Formats: sequence, C-alpha cells, structure tokens
Amino acid sequence: MKKILGIIFLLLNICQLFAQVPDIEKAKRKYFKANVISYKTTAYYPNPETNATSVFSVLHTVYKPQSSDFEFYSKNETSEEFYKNNSYYLVNHSEKTVYEYENKDNQKDAISSSRLRQFGPTTLLKKKWSYIDDTQIDGKIHSHYSNIESSNHYEGKEIKVEYHIYISGNFTISKFERKSFVDGKLGQTVTYVFSNYIFLDKTTNFKVFLPKDYALKYYERQDSLKILAKNTAVSSFKAIDFNGKPVSFDSKKEKQTLLLFSSTNCGYSKIISDYILSSNFKLNPQMELINIFGSDSKASVTKYFVNKEVNFPVIPDLKDIEQQFGINGYPILYLVNENGIIIETLDSTNQILPFLKNLSKK
Repeated sequence: MKKILGIIFLLLNICQLFAQVPDIEKAKRKYFKANVISYKTTAYYPNPETNATSVFSVLHTVYKPQSSDFEFYSKNETSEEFYKNNSYYLVNHSEKTVYEYENKDNQKDAISSSRLRQFGPTTLLKKKWSYIDDTQIDGKIHSHYSNIESSNHYEGKEIKVEYHIYISGNFTISKFERKSFVDGKLGQTVTYVFSNYIFLDKTTNFKVFLPKDYALKYYERQDSLKILAKNTAVSSFKAIDFNGKPVSFDSKKEKQTLLLFSSTNCGYSKIISDYILSSNFKLNPQMELINIFGSDSKASVTKYFVNKEVNFPVIPDLKDIEQQFGINGYPILYLVNENGIIIETLDSTNQILPFLKNLSKK
C-alpha cells in the first residue's frame, strides 16, 4: 500500500511540475520534437490609408523544424514553393513558369527574409518572449506573450514594433500579430492565423516535382534585363558552338535569322528542342536558326544533345550575349530581318511553338 501511495505521490509531483512549465516552453517541446509540421497560414495585411485588408492563405509543410535552414513545401491557389537541398523553386501555374535564383547567395538572402522564415511558428518560438496574460480567442483561453522586436527614433519620432503570439490549450501558436507604433500610437497590425496543424515524429522526405512543360525564369534578371522589343536593332557577334566550330551572326545578311535562347534546365525549352530536331520542322531556306544556351556549360549542352542529329548551330556559355539581348528567362525567340532589326519577339509558353509550326507550313 505504501508503495502504491508513493507512486501516486510521485505522479502527482510530476504533474505539478509539468503544470508549472510555461505554455511557451511546452509549445517549443511540441514543435521541435516533431520532424515534420504541416499547417495553414491565413494572413491579414490592412492598409491604414484605404481601410482595405489584403488576405492570403498558404499551406506549409516544414521539414526538420529544429533547423534554422529548414526545408519546406508551400502551396496556394496559383503556385507552389520548394526548398530542398539548398535549392529553391517557385512554380507559378497561372504563368506556367518556374522561377529560381541564378545566384545561391541571392537565394539565401531572399529565403531568410521570406514571410515563412520571418513569421512562421518555428521561427517565432526561437525568440525571447514575455508573458502578458491569458486571453480568450473564439471562446477558448490562450496564453498571450509579447516581444519588442525593434525600437528606434526617426525624424524625432519613436518607431516601435511589437510581436504578439497566442498559444492555445494544445500548445500551438494559433495567432501572431505584428503591431507598429509611432510615438505610442498604434499604426498597422498585421495578423497571421495558424490552423490545421499536423505534427509527425517520423522522419520523412519530400520530392520536388517541377512541371516538364513550363518556362524558366531567374529572379535576378527580372529587374535588370528586359526582353528586346520589335524594331530594335541588334549587333553582330561571334562564338564557338558546342562542337568547337566557329559561329558568326552577321546582323546584316541575305537571310533572316531565328535567335532561340534556351536552357537545359527549362522544361519548355526541351519541348521546343524536341520539335526543331524532329522531322516535322522544316526551316524556310531564306532563314537560318541559331540556338543559344548562354547560361549552360559546353558539357551540359553536349549531354543535352547526345545521340541527336543537330543541323543548326548550338552555342553554349554565352552569358554576355544573353545580357546584350535582354534574356531574363527561357525560352525566348527573336526573328531578325536582313537589316539586323527584330521583327518578332516571342517569350511565352504559348507563343514560340505555334510560331515555329507556322513557319514550317510556309
């Protein structure tokens, strides 16, 4: 009997000790014990000037949330994001385009400043928090914590930003608020609501599925490079093709020239390549085709065309010409006339292939 009472007493002490652990610590244990966490984020961004509020929802799955450089998969109505093995991809289904970073350093900076990395639950839990009170949300008690994220003076005014989190009874963050104050007066309050949590202890992996028929664009080039418009005069250039033969593009010659800019990593470039290598494609004798893989190495292009009969110049490793022609993504096709003037500019998934097929009919 004494032994049973002793066990009961011990269990009561353990329960009492657990009850004394702050909810913030219980939440940390729950999140960082898991190997995979899935949840839905609904964010509300009010505009104080118009009284309108922008709302967006995203489904997130975070892998190894303990890591500061955790991998993730995110999805909303029009796009998907993948971050795996230090590679980030955004698949925009409405544009039929895959976006990625050309420079890994730029990718790192962009990901670290993303909403997920800044305001996701696993990032928030790593901050220092002060308990404020217990408050009701939708009729349920939540533990309310705050954090002064920044406090600065600008043009004689005090600018302060506070973070607030609300932890539910099952030790998950159900709401996050970012409040900005000017001289103590509340300005904008951004609210994130987290729901539909799933915690998995089992170590799992995920695969990156990129569409095979989408175009490729680099983030860095979207602002720095612009596709050349029709009626633009272009310059001549010389290069070496992937077989080691010299290639010369003379902007003023008897034939019109198709300048096709492609990438070995672009799904739609592959579709275009398959077509122009097929027996269905017959180029007008009054035209010539030059295919440029400016951001790809000779080795990559050689592997790309292995065991394929190529009867037009294919030029690798020519980034300077890509910049000259404003190539911010792939594929892009220019039709240059005999006087070195662009008479057609095509850059979308649904423009280039129909244009080439129409040429074969003429």
